[in-house]
Amino acid sequence: MNNSPHISLETLADIAEQRALSEMPETLQAAERHLSVCASCEAKLQSLRRLVLLMKSDTAADVPRDVLMSAFSIFTPERRTPLRRIVAVLSFDSRAAGPAFGIRSIYTASRQLLYTAQETALDLRVTVENGECHLAGQVIRDNCGGAQLELTGATGMVNTELNELCEFTFPPIPVGNYSLRVRMPDVEIEIPELELKD
Repeated sequence: MNNSPHISLETLADIAEQRALSEMPETLQAAERHLSVCASCEAKLQSLRRLVLLMKSDTAADVPRDVLMSAFSIFTPERRTPLRRIVAVLSFDSRAAGPAFGIRSIYTASRQLLYTAQETALDLRVTVENGECHLAGQVIRDNCGGAQLELTGATGMVNTELNELCEFTFPPIPVGNYSLRVRMPDVEIEIPELELKD
């Protein structure tokens, strides 16, 4: 029950839209009497009438559903949490170790690079043949689900995903300088300078 001496907003909206009060003539009469002496309620009623008129004359198109959902997804709780970004540090390079005793220098083995980034390790295997580089490896951490890898260089960007063993393989790429980014739900790991050459 409304104990206020003023007319409820619902009743004012019904009056502004001219609906349903014809079935309750005593409510409409009481509201009209009150409006004749109450400047506050009369001002609210006039504002509601302008709003109803504006809504009826609006010709704007509705926002497409996919655009609306995209806008909502920006503000999901996952997006509000800042993403940790870590630069990986090279902790092992098989080339720096030199060839094993008894192995000729013309032997073309794959190069192993091991990068660490807090609780994550990136094991990279690089093989160069005929001017093309083959890059494969594994992300080593407790949970690597949902990770995506992005390799960017002078020739553009190449993407790949992890398999169930957290392993990945990029298609053959030209020899050159690249940056490698591993995107996971909670962290983004980057190797900003990855030199892929003989």
